[in-house]
Amino acid sequence: MISEEKRLSYINTIKEFCLMDDVFLSAVFDDDIELTEFLLQVILENDKIKVKSSKAQYAIKNIAGHSAVLDIFAQDEHGRNFNVEVQRVNTGDLPKRARYYVGLIDAKEFKAGLDYGKLNDTYVIFITEHDVLGYDLPIYHIKKNIAENGAELDDGSHVIYVNAEKRNTVTPLGRLMHDFFCKTAGDMLSSKLSAKVGYMKDEGGVGKMCELMQKLADKEAEERVHSDRIATALWLLNQGFDVEKVAEGARLSREEVEELAKRIA
Repeated sequence: MISEEKRLSYINTIKEFCLMDDVFLSAVFDDDIELTEFLLQVILENDKIKVKSSKAQYAIKNIAGHSAVLDIFAQDEHGRNFNVEVQRVNTGDLPKRARYYVGLIDAKEFKAGLDYGKLNDTYVIFITEHDVLGYDLPIYHIKKNIAENGAELDDGSHVIYVNAEKRNTVTPLGRLMHDFFCKTAGDMLSSKLSAKVGYMKDEGGVGKMCELMQKLADKEAEERVHSDRIATALWLLNQGFDVEKVAEGARLSREEVEELAKRIA
């Protein structure tokens, strides 16, 4: 139950949100197949993309390593994976983050027993507030090639950076980026985005927004507790305690502790 004081605080925050804020992006696109389809069709310049599922704040757990929560995760009718992230601050680590996300998604979605030839394509798309690559282009498609002859090597992994500095009212991508910075639905150029943003910012969807913000706050608190438990377990393992005692002392599952033990073996 959200207190009235916190609810009013959330509502004031929601008024200032735009789609470049990951919390609001998540609320707008979660389970919205039509809107996610529109987003991917514009970015990839392919109106034949047909999305079959779209989830926001999609968590991929990695007990033995770094986990991730994806802003938007979608799959199309061909089984291709799409991850869309918004990034307001240039941390300088986006290329390695993209590399990790591709691998993490592949590991999560590739079913055991399948031949590698059945591995579906995975797209990781960063919408960045600033031109992080610095070439003054509206979009960057990162591809692999053979160093000796420059030939392209298509392994099914795709990394794309959308430069949101290139906002305009002329090109489809420029119009989309314009809309990503609008705080008011009436200022948006896309009727699809405007309708959903308007709904999420008025009484129709503001309740869902407040619930999402509270859920994320609770999740962050839970993750801090879990991180402390992981640290405790690692310390106990390094002191030579057996798995059962570590699991009990750190309040983790035996499976988690066994994975941690493998890391330090």
